[in-house]
Formats: sequence, C-alpha cells, structure tokens
Amino acid sequence: MLKLFMGVIIMAIDLHIHSIASSDGELSAKDLVEMAFNLNLEAIAIVDHDSIKSVEEGLFWGKKYGVEVIPACEIGGKHQGKTLHFIGYFIEIMDERLHKLFNQVEDTRRQIIDSQMAKLREAGFYLEKEKVMEECNYTVPVNGSFVNVIFNDPRNQDNPLIKEYKQKDNYVVRFSSDYLNVGKPFYVPQYIPDAVEVINLVKAIGGVPILAHPGSNLTIDETDVIDDLLKEGLLGLEVYTTHHNEEQERYYLDYCQSKKLVYTCGSDFHGRFKPKVKMGAIKKNTYEVLERLKKLKK
Repeated sequence: MLKLFMGVIIMAIDLHIHSIASSDGELSAKDLVEMAFNLNLEAIAIVDHDSIKSVEEGLFWGKKYGVEVIPACEIGGKHQGKTLHFIGYFIEIMDERLHKLFNQVEDTRRQIIDSQMAKLREAGFYLEKEKVMEECNYTVPVNGSFVNVIFNDPRNQDNPLIKEYKQKDNYVVRFSSDYLNVGKPFYVPQYIPDAVEVINLVKAIGGVPILAHPGSNLTIDETDVIDDLLKEGLLGLEVYTTHHNEEQERYYLDYCQSKKLVYTCGSDFHGRFKPKVKMGAIKKNTYEVLERLKKLKK
C-alpha cells in the first residue's frame, strides 16, 4: 500500500507471497497481482515452495496491472541438522538445473505421501488421503497440507497436541517445525537438498540468495549456522516478516548491518492457510529494499 511519510509518498512492496503452486497457497498468480494492485503495492515476489509454476503468469498479469513482479522461488535446504528456507530473487526460471531440482523434490514428496499419513495415524491423528489431496489442490502435499487437515478434523479436537498448538500464533508452521521437519518425531525421510547446493544454484542461475524468516528455524544463539552460510555465498536475511517478533527483528537487522548484508521484507502470505497474515502488512516494506536487491543482482 502507498504510505505517506512527512508529505512524501512511499512505494510499498511485499517480497514473500505464495500462490496455488505452493500446494498450501490459496490464490492464482492473477489473483495475487490483482490483490497487490488493489492494495497499491508497487512490487511483489511470488516465491512458491520449490516451484516456479506461477511466475510466468505473475509476470504477465504484473504488466497488465502495472505491478512489478520479481521472478523468484523459495527452496528448502538442510545445513548442520537444520531445515532452512532460501528465497532466490531474480532467478532465470527457464534454467534446466532449477527444473531438475524441483522435479526431484516433487517426485520424492509424492512417494512419501502414504508413509507420512501412516506415521501421523500411528501418532493418533485422524486423516484421509482425499482430504490431504484436496487441501493441496491435488498437487503434492507439503507439511502444512497434512497439518491443516489434522487440525480441522473434528475427530482430532480433543487431542492434547491439537489443543496445545491451537493456542499458538502460526500454529501450523510451529507444529510442522516441531514435529514434521528433519529429525522430529513425525518426520518421514525425503530428499531435501543441501543448503550450500541451493545457494550455489541460485547464484548460478543469476539470482540473489536470501535466508527466509531465520527466526522460524533458528534460535538467536544459532547464528553460527548463518555465519557458515555467508562463507558459501548467502547475501542477506529476511528480517521483516510475520514470523518474527520485535526482538528478532532488531537482532537480525543488527546482524545484517554488522555483516554488511541486505535485509528483505515479506509477509509470507498464503491466503486461508495463514488467515491472520495479510499481503503487504509488514514493517519497513519500502521500495528501497528492492532497489538494494537489484544492486546485488547487477
């Protein structure tokens, strides 16, 4: 949305939104661009999970509506026992290396659907495959697809874990992080690329690699993980995000400034998957953030 500061119009952006190509997204690329236009956003980045299937459509409708759409994606990667998310901005979406990686990730996710459901049923949760597939728009389910079905099934409402996590903000994300990620109780082994491989690929296809919402996957005393990734070419952190509280925002902003990194801003909008998250509703989301990214691209 356009913001007014001391009589000057500030152009607003959102560099982290998801479409139906993410499995846990609700809206098409056209719908997202139209929403951004109605919110007076100057620029957006559609960063689907391990997918660029909505980028071309987003670019097309961005030109129609006069909204700048940045070609990007969000890629999972593991490092030092942590599952992290990386956003590649300004990537070359036709590069075969990117498609090869995404095909490999998608194939393994498809193979473990039944195993993941069996694991969750063994833990005492009720769920049906048809509901899971419906939740992910009949694509390939991600952690959030399973969790949403479990949490919305009336038969699970008396489960102590459901009761506990429903009291928390972003409970789907937090439950996934605590129980479905690598090394957690309900994790089913699947292919997750190495984080260094992800960073190298993003840079090889002309992109700018940024660590998304670090506070959702790392504690503040685990910045040694980020230190290590800086040596491998990581160029910045997503500081202003609905995943972070004020303490985390201050900490990661200070970290970026001390390391001379760029910081980015993104809501992580998904639609009904995260009903409290609104597109563009983030701090410090001015166009100058995108300008700094563009300088790195050059």
